[in-house]
Amino acid sequence: MIIMAMIIHVHVVQAMIIMVLAIRREDASLWERRAPLSPQQIRLLTKKGVKVLVQPSNRRAYPMQAYLSAGAHIQEDINDAQLIMGVKQVPIDKLLPNKTYTFFSHTIKAQEANMPLLDAILERNIRLIDYEKLTDDKGQRVVAFGKWAGVAGIINIFHGLGLRLLALGHHTPFMHIAPAHNYRNSSMAIQAIRDAGYEISMGMMPRSMGPLTVVFTGSGNVSQGAQEIFQELPHEYVNPSDLKEVALHGSINKLYGTVVSRDDHFQRKEGGGFDPEEFENFPERYYSTFATKIAPYASVIVNGIYWAVNSPKLLTIPDAKRLLQPSSTPWLPVSEGTPSLPHRLLALCDISADPGGSIEFMTECTTIDTPFCLYDADQHQNSER
Repeated sequence: MIIMAMIIHVHVVQAMIIMVLAIRREDASLWERRAPLSPQQIRLLTKKGVKVLVQPSNRRAYPMQAYLSAGAHIQEDINDAQLIMGVKQVPIDKLLPNKTYTFFSHTIKAQEANMPLLDAILERNIRLIDYEKLTDDKGQRVVAFGKWAGVAGIINIFHGLGLRLLALGHHTPFMHIAPAHNYRNSSMAIQAIRDAGYEISMGMMPRSMGPLTVVFTGSGNVSQGAQEIFQELPHEYVNPSDLKEVALHGSINKLYGTVVSRDDHFQRKEGGGFDPEEFENFPERYYSTFATKIAPYASVIVNGIYWAVNSPKLLTIPDAKRLLQPSSTPWLPVSEGTPSLPHRLLALCDISADPGGSIEFMTECTTIDTPFCLYDADQHQNSER
């Protein structure tokens, strides 16, 4: 169970003169079960005299009785609230004017799909407190999905990898990994990953596929969460410089992983190596070699980096067209029953959620209902699956 939670300190509440707070029902997806505050946190607020309204929901991870026991009022009408809290974007037709809202709006980088939402917020005189912009005195974000985004993301991409490989003629242990939301908790998901890993270690991956490699971009919370799940499989970490060798001649009884840091692929346009301080202030002075030195040897890319608008892209549209060309398969001869893979890169898990960002051809965010898309590099088109 994945719950996003934020602690509201009493002095913050008092400073904003908030007497009525509401937790809205999440309706961005019928699968959405998260809540912005737990019953324990509600209890802290109600003890300080804050009236808390909670819209009823039988999908929410916390039962309504738990909120009632914490002193909240369960009711549909939340018009009396000065602060309305949620997790995901609020549908435009449900935005109440002249209120303060907190949620992830996904508008900070002028994401095209959410500009109508931002327009409506401005038109209705709404104050938006976006979780993405809440930071501590060191500039570090204090509210983020972080590790759990990585955990859910890699579980889903392993599930998708199983489906993709089956469509290409290969039944693999990944077929027994379900989507993340199908598991009651992370322990159940981890057990499924371990079961698949046991089969991989026993040589149940088709030899005609060759070795599988997983590339992780970044080393933050998202990447660490994804790697925790990856490490439940038989695996070996290699340096980015060794990725080509294991991609061509590695074992099929395990997966190979590599963690790509900024200094592994960002280079100054005018030479001189990588300077992290300069990159933070002037990212436009750099370009990325990710598409030529790393991506050609990746079976799966798990992208968890934060991308700024003026930063170099990891993969461009022309890069994708080149990467999805037929690749050399120097292992065993193949036949119709044991086909080779059409190209090395099979799956891309973009947890950064920046449409058109570091992965240029990923122009839309997928959903739980349509979790995957097939990208046609020749036509530059995505089709949902």
